[in-house]
Amino acid sequence: MKRHLALIRFALGSSRRRAGRTVSLGVALALVTFGFAAVLFLTEALRREFHLGAQGLPDLTVQRLVAGRPALIGEDWTQAIAGIAGVTRVEPRVWGYYFVPALAGNFTVVGVEADSLPDAAERELVVGEGRFFAADAPDEVVMGEALADYLGLSVGDAIELPVGRGRKRLEIVGLFRASVALWTADVLLMSTAGARAFLQVPTGSATDVAVRLSTPDEATVAARKIADLLPDARILDRQLMNRGYDLTFDTRGGILGAMLLPALVAFLVLAWDRLTGVGPGERREIGALKAMGWQTSDVLLARLWENLVLSFQGALVGLIAAYLYVFHAHAPGLADVLLGWSSLYPALQLAPAVTGGQLLALTCLVVLPFVALSLVPAWRAATLDPLGLLRGAT
Repeated sequence: MKRHLALIRFALGSSRRRAGRTVSLGVALALVTFGFAAVLFLTEALRREFHLGAQGLPDLTVQRLVAGRPALIGEDWTQAIAGIAGVTRVEPRVWGYYFVPALAGNFTVVGVEADSLPDAAERELVVGEGRFFAADAPDEVVMGEALADYLGLSVGDAIELPVGRGRKRLEIVGLFRASVALWTADVLLMSTAGARAFLQVPTGSATDVAVRLSTPDEATVAARKIADLLPDARILDRQLMNRGYDLTFDTRGGILGAMLLPALVAFLVLAWDRLTGVGPGERREIGALKAMGWQTSDVLLARLWENLVLSFQGALVGLIAAYLYVFHAHAPGLADVLLGWSSLYPALQLAPAVTGGQLLALTCLVVLPFVALSLVPAWRAATLDPLGLLRGAT
């Protein structure tokens, strides 16, 4: 142990003596690590966010298409779906997007009743400030904390929005929070009656129908029965959505990772160029060490520790920069690639979801090739005759 500690101290001193090379390689390694880590952090955070959000989705979501576009659903559809074997609950839902030109973004307006929230959502939605809206108060709303913070609103404030040819005043009576950022980023909750009036959905109609099944694994069979009964229906299966989004994140993240491979190759080429250029001072240092009794293995161990410390420092800087870029700066530019053309308003507050194994694999991807590459020039110099090295032989 004492031997290795002495070698580490010597390696750190060598890094300081060759500060220019150390800084250039450290910065290059940090940039490469930053690129791969940013892709990994953002991909896994979005995957986690979707899976948490999907837990509150119904087994099947049924929409009606007219001329290829979503249309309102009547009570006859709800009754027809409820009569299918295996369906335990059918819930007509009223929700929609409200575009605010001044903000160039959408609110997601959702009509709910306090006593009929889905079980998963009821556990996650918590009114952190204020109260839930009253059932007989269609102008009271509960806003997601993230959206309220972005707009600078608080409990007791009111907003007035144009609806049809008139205007509607909404009073914010509560702010809710959830473990899923998707539910607080742009969501405005109000009673079902209030949502109907705000979105101009007639009584007896619904935006879509949430279907709960006695056996969720038989969702494909139930979806086929609904499709046979209602040819105009578009049916969204939660399990298929999970697999589809997993594939989407894997594909987009993999493409971005593959695009960064040339950067890794360029870094290794730079490292090879810098490390093979062993200068006269370094050669004399190695010759003096061998003349004092150092073995070739000692020289290689010292160089190994020197490059391990350098590589882990660079990788750590890259990981920290990637963390700040994704979770504090909201990954500008990169998020658009993974999210697609549509973006929420305001930005999502993502949470880290990377495992230790993934971080270790990412670090090894960058560190191990660099360390292995650095041993070749050190071995070449360490095997030369000490007297020749002191005299400046090549």
